[in-house]
Amino acid sequence: MDTGADPPRHRRLRKASDLRTAPAYPHPKRIRPGEEHNSCCEDKISSLPDEMLILIIDKLDARTATNTTILSKRWRDLYTHSHTCYDLTVDDILPPRYHRLKQIVVEAEAGYEAKKNALKSDDSDASRDQLYSFKDWKWKVRLLTPILQRYERSAMRRYVKRVNAFLLAPNNVQPRSIQKLRLQACGTSYFTDQWITQAIGRWGVEDLELVIDNSCWLYDFRLLDGCKNVRLKRLVLSNCYHFVAPYSLTFQRLTSLTLCKESSRMSRVDDILRNCVQLLDLRLKDFSCRQPAFHIFVPNSKLKSLQLDSYNTVGAYLGLVPYLETFACGGQPTILHYGVVPRLRHVSLNFLQTRDDGKDDSSGSDRTYQISKFFLGEPPPLEYLVLQLRGRQMWIELTAIRSQLNHLKKLFIANVPMNWDTFWILHLLAAAPALESLHVHFDSKSEKATAGSLNVQVEHHHLKELMVIGFDGVAWQTGFVKRISQTGSNIRRISK
Repeated sequence: MDTGADPPRHRRLRKASDLRTAPAYPHPKRIRPGEEHNSCCEDKISSLPDEMLILIIDKLDARTATNTTILSKRWRDLYTHSHTCYDLTVDDILPPRYHRLKQIVVEAEAGYEAKKNALKSDDSDASRDQLYSFKDWKWKVRLLTPILQRYERSAMRRYVKRVNAFLLAPNNVQPRSIQKLRLQACGTSYFTDQWITQAIGRWGVEDLELVIDNSCWLYDFRLLDGCKNVRLKRLVLSNCYHFVAPYSLTFQRLTSLTLCKESSRMSRVDDILRNCVQLLDLRLKDFSCRQPAFHIFVPNSKLKSLQLDSYNTVGAYLGLVPYLETFACGGQPTILHYGVVPRLRHVSLNFLQTRDDGKDDSSGSDRTYQISKFFLGEPPPLEYLVLQLRGRQMWIELTAIRSQLNHLKKLFIANVPMNWDTFWILHLLAAAPALESLHVHFDSKSEKATAGSLNVQVEHHHLKELMVIGFDGVAWQTGFVKRISQTGSNIRRISK
């Protein structure tokens, strides 16, 4: 008679042979299908506190952060009430094929520039004819440019709709808190003025970054003077002109300003510096066209940090900057003249010679630079100096430094080519009698050669640390280390 009950199951006893063949590790625990599904789908991230979830959302891009609102009511509230940083870029809309084609164009242009610079150093007629033949690289650029422009126009149409829905919302929309906003577009739009005005004047953005690729835009910041919700402290402009800047109250409130590409033209920088009395940090970046000498004379300014990054200028003249503490200059080698900078302590010079500037060099040599050209004028009270000089056509002329760096305590010289002599380094040490720490990094990838004369009278009684990176033990390097060791009687540490 069948009762419908399952027959009893009996576990078979294990034999001695089974024990001998059993694996050393225990048998994994059997999990029911329902329990396995629950363990895989368990939402562990929601168990985190709200503060940690807010940090996670802030690290996401705008599209992903918006999609988190559909997870649950808790996630929706976190985004609407706590998200304060937004990154609206057109790159999120452009397809991957656009970026691949763009990379091909960039590589083609970079390859042409590299070959052109290599052939310009050779004055033979054959090299000149070969240079003209390299212009055929443009066929690839001409073929891909219309395709890239078509992608950009399509992406900009979608991008404008997205930004308009975000910034140009109706007045009955609940006010949102926006502390940091980044807008990056490949071209201009009729709504660009409204974006800037609404972001700063209506939503009270404190940190705004506006990047315009492949075009330029002119904006009158006086339009914001009548707005009551202006809280802008940090501003980054790339290819965006600032019109009538000295009369704008917006620039008077800024503490950090970064100008890139066309925004960093010298005439526009002068207009801003006249009235930016609260500015603490100024950066000029990525401008390849040759600019006139950069003069800064701001007796009423509180500027503490000045950075010229890949900013092609004839010279930089720090006339009167009473509160300046840090100065950094990178790109093409340029003349540096120091005036009244009583608080300047940190200077970083990162020069990369990429072309022949013999006509602009007053030394009379087309490939050499006097180390003294970087320390003209009144000797600044430097304590920390970072110096990096690179380039195939770069060379340091053996001249003494007239200015005495009496307060310099730390000196770091990076990427010294192996075919350079160390004579100029000893001249630099002679101008810094209070030096305590010296770090020298030799570039082992460059060509090796002899070092030249080390017969320079240098005495350093305060030098305590000497570090040489890239030391190969060749004769001239050994002589350089011995010469420094003899001049510093109080050296406690020598690292190679």
